[in-house]
Amino acid sequence: MAERAVDAVLAEARAEIAAGRYPDVIELRARLAGDTEALARLDRVLSVHRAKARVAQKASDTTVSDTRSKLRTRPSLTGDMDVRRVGEARLEWDAVPAVAEWEVRISERRDQRSDYALVDTRVAAEPWVELPLGERPLRINIVGRSGGGRLVRRALVSGLARENWSDRWQRR
Repeated sequence: MAERAVDAVLAEARAEIAAGRYPDVIELRARLAGDTEALARLDRVLSVHRAKARVAQKASDTTVSDTRSKLRTRPSLTGDMDVRRVGEARLEWDAVPAVAEWEVRISERRDQRSDYALVDTRVAAEPWVELPLGERPLRINIVGRSGGGRLVRRALVSGLARENWSDRWQRR
C-alpha cells in the first residue's frame, strides 16, 4: 500500500483521537487492506486513545469529596488565653478585669492555597463572639486591650469551618 495512503489513514485516526472521539477502527483497518506494518502503526495510534480513556476514567473516579477530605484543614489555637466552642457557632473565653474591650477580626480563606482575607472586625465588651460558619475556613484573631489600648490577652484560632467545628483543636 502506498505510504501516502497509510499516512492519511493514521492522520485521520489521530484527528479523531485529538477531537475526543473513538475512530472507526473497522473502517480504518479495511482501508489498510492487510498491510501488517501499517496495521501495527494504527494499533500504536489507537493505544493512545485507550491510554487517554483510562486516565480520564481514573480522574473521574476521584471525587471532589475525596480531594476535600485529603486537604481538610485542622483547627488550631495559638495564644495566651483559652478559647472554647459553645453551641453551633459561638466562641467564648474567660473575662479578664484588665481588659476594657475585645477586638475580634474574622478572616476567610477562599481555598487551600490562598491567604486569609479580612471579612469582619468587631469590638465587643463581652468575652464571646458568634461566628458566620460556612464551607470556607475562618481565622479568628481575638485581642484584649486595656483602657489605655495596651494589649493584655490574645488568641488566634485558624481553620474553623462548619464541617470541622467539633474536631479537636491543635494547640500551638
